[in-house]
Amino acid sequence: MLFGAVLLWGFKSDAVKDQFQKMKTLTQIIRLVSENYVEEVDMNEILEGAIIGMLDKLDPHSSYISSEQFDLINEQFDGAFEGIGIEFNILEGYITVISPIPGTPSDRAGLQTGDKIVRINDKSAYKITQKDVLEKLRGPKGTPVDVTISRPGLDEDFEVTLVRDKIPIVSVMAYFMIDEETGYIKVSRFSRTTAKEIDDSLSKLESMGMQQLLLDLRNNGGGMMDQAISIVDMFVSSRDTILFTKGKIPGSSEVYRARKSRYDKDYPVVVLINRGSASASEIVSGAFQDLDRAIVVGETSFGKGLVQRQYPLRDGSAARITIARYYTPSGRLIQRPYEDIGDYYTDLGRDNREATDSTLAEKPIFATKSGRSVYGGGGITPDIFSELDIDFNESTREILTHPDRLAFKFAGEIKSEIQSKFENYTDFSKSYHLSGKRKENFYQWLENQEIEYEGEELDENWDYIQNRILSNVASSIWGKEYLYKKLLDTDKQVQDGLQQFDEARELIGVFSPSSPVSE
Repeated sequence: MLFGAVLLWGFKSDAVKDQFQKMKTLTQIIRLVSENYVEEVDMNEILEGAIIGMLDKLDPHSSYISSEQFDLINEQFDGAFEGIGIEFNILEGYITVISPIPGTPSDRAGLQTGDKIVRINDKSAYKITQKDVLEKLRGPKGTPVDVTISRPGLDEDFEVTLVRDKIPIVSVMAYFMIDEETGYIKVSRFSRTTAKEIDDSLSKLESMGMQQLLLDLRNNGGGMMDQAISIVDMFVSSRDTILFTKGKIPGSSEVYRARKSRYDKDYPVVVLINRGSASASEIVSGAFQDLDRAIVVGETSFGKGLVQRQYPLRDGSAARITIARYYTPSGRLIQRPYEDIGDYYTDLGRDNREATDSTLAEKPIFATKSGRSVYGGGGITPDIFSELDIDFNESTREILTHPDRLAFKFAGEIKSEIQSKFENYTDFSKSYHLSGKRKENFYQWLENQEIEYEGEELDENWDYIQNRILSNVASSIWGKEYLYKKLLDTDKQVQDGLQQFDEARELIGVFSPSSPVSE
């Protein structure tokens, strides 16, 4: 035993010795650069780059926050800002989209998870810093910024002009009744007020007669863990585990359980997720799935299950260090593998990455509370796979991403006609279509605007273009929630989700036999 202890101490001493040697080497290099480099250099900038590089070696989500960035980052949870609206990370030197924030310029332009911004205003964005990203992409509402996008699966880059807008800080982007019994809530992020916003939305929908809920977490990049836990707790009338974490330092390994309440919701739920659903979104969808409390529909989620703690530094900056990992109630690790950082984001651009039998066969299998099989291996694999194909042809992309917001602008042209013809949204949505002469009028209007397009290409994507125009009309006449309501008409994932409520209702019987089941 003594020999073993001496041997272990010897290994530890060598590791510590090597670590201090590398620190001495770094100090030497800093001095050499400062004294000998051919030009004057900003050593603060160089040292900040070294810090960022060191944290990048840990995992994709440990990061350095400069003192200048604090206020800008806190705005995402507390205030308001103006910009293009993306959750992003810097990967291999380029801005990589984690998810477009719903209802923002990036979302309207069709940016997708995994897209890389390779140029900004025709200047290379390679090796851009987070500080420069905020300076170049944020700006006053109404001002344009040109970005060049590299998208996995496309051979050529393409350009998009984004017109900056006020980025909504509210978590609930929209809530309304889809039909007489189905409520819909769109959640864009998890900030300090998310649980209260959802609770208020549920109360209003219940007063309208809601008996089942479609919860939309697509392109929700996450946020505050406690809010996610509180939301799940609203629907779980037991002491079941909602989430647990594992780490090596005191306080990093925790178990979070639901609490019984007479206010717990007992109606069926369907949750929508996609590749841009990350972190807190995965806590919610994973817990709902593992506890047999909801049917999950869509695409396998992002796979961010690392817990960061923010440590303030003496100069006013901070380091976010991963201290633990998230696990769903069944024991699934949410985090996707990241040994190859290059594949960490580009994998999200692969077609049908989660839909094949061979892919699922490679994943570990776990059991839900009732014994259903669910898949691990990172991210939340949906119960029902549904893909939303929004890869448009060149003419369609030009119309939808044009800086003059052509769909919005043409909506203004036909607003008065619709307003005089329809007293309510329901009649308008059922009977008004941009076909025949109305469609020809739109093409003629494009020509008057000197917009180049191929008619056959627009015909190919016409249902989507028409829906975008009419959604803007609905928003301007009846309110913002009707923008989202009309968009659902061409939303395949929503339509697939609406077909799953019978199964979601059966789960309630499995999860809570005493709960009322309505047929």
